[in-house]
Amino acid sequence: MRIWLMKRNCSFSPKQVGYFYASIVFFSLLVAGSFLLMGVWMVLIFTCIEITALTIALYVYSRHALDYEKITIDGTNMTIEKSWGGKLERKELNTVWARIGRTEKHLYRLVLKHADQEMPIGIFVNRDNLPQFEKELKMYLN
Repeated sequence: MRIWLMKRNCSFSPKQVGYFYASIVFFSLLVAGSFLLMGVWMVLIFTCIEITALTIALYVYSRHALDYEKITIDGTNMTIEKSWGGKLERKELNTVWARIGRTEKHLYRLVLKHADQEMPIGIFVNRDNLPQFEKELKMYLN
């Protein structure tokens, strides 16, 4: 049995993102509040725009922070499990009929061909490690 677990390389964990977000919002509102006390109310409007933009950016980041791809081969059974933005996709294939190749558009991306389907794999593998991953996977497919 062989398992490959590939994850997105993220700088922040979701908990750290929450702390970062809270500190930025607190500091921005503190600065805007001090300007509001001086009578400059326009700063509050731009602070709200800033916080809204930050909220959207961190929401998108956090939805994809836990993305992963897991390939499990047990004998002739191959299971590919992908989590992308909170959506889980799972496919079970037969290794006898599966072939690995590269896409025509991007030679640094791998696809798994099974019958008439093509599925991109190795999305989270570093470009330098891709040939090694392809070599290992081919050993289990043939």
